[in-house]
Amino acid sequence: MREDGTPYYIGKGKAGRINNKLHTIHLPPEEGRRIFLKQNLTDEEARKHEVYMIAVLGRKDLGTGILRNMTDGGEGCAGRVLSDETKRKLSGAHKGRKKSEAHRKALSKAAKKRKASDKWRGSVSAAMKGIMAKEKNPSWGKRWWNNGVECKFSKECPGKNFVLGRIINKA
Repeated sequence: MREDGTPYYIGKGKAGRINNKLHTIHLPPEEGRRIFLKQNLTDEEARKHEVYMIAVLGRKDLGTGILRNMTDGGEGCAGRVLSDETKRKLSGAHKGRKKSEAHRKALSKAAKKRKASDKWRGSVSAAMKGIMAKEKNPSWGKRWWNNGVECKFSKECPGKNFVLGRIINKA
């Protein structure tokens, strides 16, 4: 809460996060200004209450209220508004950045755990019918060819030193 007693941030919280200093919203110096609105809720109840309180008090960034929250609350970053400058900065910060081998393995492991729902698979299948059907598919009938140095993707062998297959660089 601010010195005048008005709230400036609403958060669902987790474990000891209310006292954690590693956030974009700076903690007030006195612990008495950090309060629990509700305790002992299920995760779903806590998320719903967070969304409700943010909707009631409004967000400064949207001009709807007094809170410094950058999202509508609940799970993830729903409703967060990024300026074009912020998007440009984030893009620049991530360009050329390489993930470590351990990070890539962790991402791969997580992806293998996810299963596409039948509904999602059905919608993708319906969308692709007619678009990627045989001859309409730009890759239809093409194969990878390599000469030991470069790879080409074509229907026919691109030259006499090329053999069927693709070279995967693991550099």
